[in-house]
Amino acid sequence: MEKIISITSNIFTIIASGIAIYLFVFQRGKISNAINLLLNYSTQLTLSELKSKLERLNSYNANDKKQNEEVINILHEIDGQVKGNKLLKSNLENVMTTISKYIESPTKLTEPRKRSLVHELRESIRNLDMNSFNTLVNKQKK
Repeated sequence: MEKIISITSNIFTIIASGIAIYLFVFQRGKISNAINLLLNYSTQLTLSELKSKLERLNSYNANDKKQNEEVINILHEIDGQVKGNKLLKSNLENVMTTISKYIESPTKLTEPRKRSLVHELRESIRNLDMNSFNTLVNKQKK
């Protein structure tokens, strides 16, 4: 009985391997597109989280001492999220330098500076979003 189960298991393994090889050889483009879609979805999810944090950041006033603490906390969240993502880290390097400056010296952050930072981040994220979309579309065309 064990021998029959072992032979059956080996046959199914061979069949599954054959299917995997077939898919790899003949359906490579579709597999590549599926992987690219998953990677793009991950990027889009991260960008939408950053947009959400920007909206939260925009709702606080940096000149108010109580709200300034929350502004700094949100900047810490953005800083951590960007540093954890290679794509964002390389593309938002200049903005992150500014954020780090304000995290280290919260008293330097005024409402006009915060607004400028929010708009700069928003535009950078919008550009990343468009670049991500364009990259996906160009890969789909090939």
